[in-house]
Amino acid sequence: MSTDYSEYERDFFNAVDRNTMAEQSIFDALSNIGDDQYYTLFEVQAEHVCGRSTIQVFPERAGTLYRCLNCGMAGIIGG
Repeated sequence: MSTDYSEYERDFFNAVDRNTMAEQSIFDALSNIGDDQYYTLFEVQAEHVCGRSTIQVFPERAGTLYRCLNCGMAGIIGG
């Protein structure tokens, strides 16, 4: 496999890396929640792709729904 990526491919993989690191930051902020906090909407401070932000999170058993209050990006972690 060639290691010569186009600029477009490098940008894509860098964006994936940034998003993965942001989701890990959100996951780390949730690492100490208790069973009684599942299915509860709350906010955490975490490093996001847009920088340090307040993130709304809704942890559930199938994954964690999140939305950045700075840039509006939303997603699901886990599943």
